[in-house]
Amino acid sequence: MNIAKLDPELLALELIGDDERGYDFLDETDIAALKRLTAEGGVLSLYLDIRAGTQRERPAMTVYRQGIDAIREAHEKDWPHEQRVRFDALAKDVGERLEALLKNPRGKGIALFAAPHRVLPKKGKVDYQRIAAYSLPDAPVDQVAWGGAPVLGPLLMQRDEHPDTGVALFDRTRVRFFLYTMGEAAEYSLNLVNPERAASGKTHAWHGYGEHNHQNWQQEHYRRYLRQAAVAVEKIAQKAGWKALVVASPDAGEAGHLLDFLSRPMRERVIGTMALPMDANLNQVRDAVAPLVARAEAEQEKALLESWIGELAKPDGRAVAGLADTVLAAQEYALRTLIVDGGFQPKGWQCDDCGGLVSDLQETPPAECPYCAGGRLAERPDIVADLALQVIHAGGDIEVVCADENRETVNQHGRIGGLLRY
Repeated sequence: MNIAKLDPELLALELIGDDERGYDFLDETDIAALKRLTAEGGVLSLYLDIRAGTQRERPAMTVYRQGIDAIREAHEKDWPHEQRVRFDALAKDVGERLEALLKNPRGKGIALFAAPHRVLPKKGKVDYQRIAAYSLPDAPVDQVAWGGAPVLGPLLMQRDEHPDTGVALFDRTRVRFFLYTMGEAAEYSLNLVNPERAASGKTHAWHGYGEHNHQNWQQEHYRRYLRQAAVAVEKIAQKAGWKALVVASPDAGEAGHLLDFLSRPMRERVIGTMALPMDANLNQVRDAVAPLVARAEAEQEKALLESWIGELAKPDGRAVAGLADTVLAAQEYALRTLIVDGGFQPKGWQCDDCGGLVSDLQETPPAECPYCAGGRLAERPDIVADLALQVIHAGGDIEVVCADENRETVNQHGRIGGLLRY
């Protein structure tokens, strides 16, 4: 198969192997399935901080049980006895599954979604429409929620903070392609082979060749191979939606050879080159790529904050700061990039009629919805997560600021803000 000649729309990409030591691989198929998930009986959503220090002060199972108790209390008057019994059976089953996960914790947090299809309390059995748990690279704010659809804001924020990064690992014989995302690596089930080198059986480095009279011929074939590899990278990146690219080779000096054959837009996505053996496993790829992604994210975060502060300083700058103005901008679909301190979790309210969000650090809701002048305002425990989901659905970006020096900058401007579309 000549990948370079394939139309991206016809290119079938299959990811192989989840990283056993890393975080659970979360792809667009999973996201789409979760977005479609609804259950008439309700969906249980959990986000738990499982860092060792947090567990000593606030064990995850304690947080879970307290959250379940709060849901029971909130529905004490409107749930019939049968529904309460079913919920208790569900909570017991999920709790047992959660305890098993916590015996071998991975990452810094857990996200779990449980949508029951059928609950048989007398048999102690729960059949699920879907139950899925994901280990997270960042610690989430603890949350136990029950509703007609899963709470996806915090999960989507983490995914937005860990963009899909492609990895092209090549030598003079073949190219392997990987995806690094959400703190883990997986490999695409394809590779690009250099037919001239594969047929010759020569796999040693260029400078080891002794046939100097064939040097120009071999160099031309190498350039042709790199050109084909570059086209494959571009098409896979287009199909898979890579936000960034890392180029690797067993010879660190050769890793940069491929860059000359990439288009300028693709070169601008390259966040680093490095040495990596051709037989590298997923853990090796993950451990090598992670620092490059972290460095690129820190640099991007700093540049974004500088742009934000610059816009705020202009009389007509396209930026907002502070919770109330940021929420309003999001409701007007004017927010292009949401910028928020990673530890900021204010509550807010959502109108049952128009769906509008409102929050300005007040303890009680306004008398009426400021957008439609009516409707009941339901409390939302983490308005930032709701804002993030709204911004992502509108095609915007999220920047969760985690570096201490950058958090101080955001905190000086209300801990939240954003860049505007207009």
